Amino acid sequence: MKKLILLLLTVVLMSGCFGSKKESEGSANKVTTVSKGFVDELKKQYAGKAIIVNFFGSWCPPCIKETPDFIEAYEKYKGDDFVIVGISVDKTLEDAQKFVDEHKITYPVFHADSNLGMEMNIYTIPASFIFKPDGQLFDRVEGPLSPTQLEYIATKLK
Repeated sequence: MKKLILLLLTVVLMSGCFGSKKESEGSANKVTTVSKGFVDELKKQYAGKAIIVNFFGSWCPPCIKETPDFIEAYEKYKGDDFVIVGISVDKTLEDAQKFVDEHKITYPVFHADSNLGMEMNIYTIPASFIFKPDGQLFDRVEGPLSPTQLEYIATKLK
């Protein structure tokens, strides 16, 4: 009887360990919802860095297409006073998180509520706001950013 209890206890403990591992295989990038004023907070948080704030949707083909380029640029230049922040305009936080997990996005991603979208005048996506290291708006781009544009922003906009 003691052996049976010990065996059951071992199975339960082992299944708990494997369950934890499975959860950690997803993205460590936890998406949270943000609202009006968030972009100003980002500029303060990343003062001294060139920032791309990219508004996107998980259902948007150009957004999906530019995501690998964003990941590559972020990974290549993240230590060089450069940051990319994605802001999903999906209807639900869950849709945004699913997109982040499926595409293994490594840069910070947030979910916008409708107040933030209105504040930033988001009427088309993708839409990217590019800020100089001093926090001043350098450009607003509606449509996807190319790898060449990303490289320029990461290397020249310092």
